[in-house]
Amino acid sequence: MADQAACEWVVSNVPVPSGYDARFTTVKGTDSNGNYSGNALRQGSTDNSYDAVFWTGGQPRVLQEVENLKNLHVSDENRSGTVLMFGRFPDRTAAVLYSGAHESTGTITELPGLEGYRIDVPRKINERGDVLGGATRLSDGVAVTVLWTASTPGAAPQIIEHSVGRGEDLDDDGTVLLSHPTGNGGLLWRNGVVTPLEHQGKRQVVNAIRGGKVVGYQLEGSWPNAQALLWDGNGVVKRIAGAASAYTITGGGLVTGQRSSLTGKAAIWRDTTFKTELPLPSGVSGVSELFVAGDDETLFSKSGSGPLRWSCD
Repeated sequence: MADQAACEWVVSNVPVPSGYDARFTTVKGTDSNGNYSGNALRQGSTDNSYDAVFWTGGQPRVLQEVENLKNLHVSDENRSGTVLMFGRFPDRTAAVLYSGAHESTGTITELPGLEGYRIDVPRKINERGDVLGGATRLSDGVAVTVLWTASTPGAAPQIIEHSVGRGEDLDDDGTVLLSHPTGNGGLLWRNGVVTPLEHQGKRQVVNAIRGGKVVGYQLEGSWPNAQALLWDGNGVVKRIAGAASAYTITGGGLVTGQRSSLTGKAAIWRDTTFKTELPLPSGVSGVSELFVAGDDETLFSKSGSGPLRWSCD
């Protein structure tokens, strides 16, 4: 974990595969060991198709399809280098794991489907290999949250109805962060038990969970005025000093967000304490994507001109 007192945050452009447009390339996950993964708009695409990209040692490699699995799209990556992806077989959609993605040969494993449901784009994979995703019930078109548990490989995922909450993020112990069905506030779901997060009466948005800590924000009057929040491991809410939003939190408590307002400068905090604004390349005024944050405290986001990487050197 980087020591902000003894290092300086540096920003660099993420290299894009040859022939691909940096403006339509996004990093979605990292193994916190120098490798990362994401998506790039396919060259010559007329139907908005993207290709999966894996950066190993900083160099990108494109994976367009594997046998009859096409339209691959990266959602996340964990520290073991397992990449969570969405893809399409001729007869179905699927959530898949690509283990060994940064090695010479990787292995694709399809996660079990659900009878009567269409699998939608998955969201998160945690360090033990649990996966948070979604599906649509074919009988009525209703969307649900689904959770695949690594301890029961081959088993169909558990279903969390959206009347309970919508899946936003997944902690390493299997706790699911849900947004409230009304879109105001958050809940924790673990083994079927739902625990509401403390609410202070204003409209709240929850974004991420790690080590039992949740980050998000609440609106303060009219947009873009907001106050970033951190719920500690006991569910007690605290204000993040000088932050309007909070996007991600690492295992070490590093928080990414925006200062002052929802249109403010990108910055970082340690739990609720402000550390620094993040530098931007010359000619770039801000970021346009939520952050990816590794436990090595390497950060990724995106500007209008392409993906960016920050490290504390």
